[in-house]
Amino acid sequence: MTADLPAPAPTRDDRNRKDLHDWLTEWRYWLGGAVILSALWAARCAQREELSHYWPVTPLGVWAAVLIALAIWPRGSDGTED
Repeated sequence: MTADLPAPAPTRDDRNRKDLHDWLTEWRYWLGGAVILSALWAARCAQREELSHYWPVTPLGVWAAVLIALAIWPRGSDGTED
């Protein structure tokens, strides 16, 4: 019978790779949100038969700014946020 040994601690490269994967996943969510919001905007424009202000730029811009801030925000040496 073997004893359950704890998993080895992830290396810095492993953490960086996981962080990049998670960040790219968030951008895919952003793209999905952009498609949905743009479709809602287009449907409303079609209903009114005129182009209106592209209002999805506000929530998409804020969301993108948060994702960019996460990419450039400094992390501690142990991989946690300071």
